[in-house]
Amino acid sequence: MRRIIGTIVGLALAIALIDGAWALAERWFPAAIAADASDREMLARFVMAMPLAGQAIIAAGWLLAGLVGGFAVLRIAQWRPGGWIVAMVVVADGVWNLTQLTQPLWLQGATLILPLLGAWLAERHFHRARPGDPLIN
Repeated sequence: MRRIIGTIVGLALAIALIDGAWALAERWFPAAIAADASDREMLARFVMAMPLAGQAIIAAGWLLAGLVGGFAVLRIAQWRPGGWIVAMVVVADGVWNLTQLTQPLWLQGATLILPLLGAWLAERHFHRARPGDPLIN
């Protein structure tokens, strides 16, 4: 039961961080025209016209999603595969996002790579956190 709860908490945190990064980027770098979220073409033009700093905030959200989501699973469930499950679900969400929205090429790569990097960093950091931790075995 601990593994299931840890994975759900990790996924919830990861999705919240991705949504938060998008909201922050949209707030700090608003579009010249109001972007209707239901109109894909207008939303794609908004993302493509967003300054590099706004796109970097979105990329940071993908990294933090893998890092924080993976670390939460490791801490709550104390189960290494759980962090990778969260990262793969976040990557799957990123793939779906790429099919729905046009983005710059570097942001497309970041969407796929950064959650995995975040999960790897979470596992590496948690692995070395304390010598007596049961995950080190």
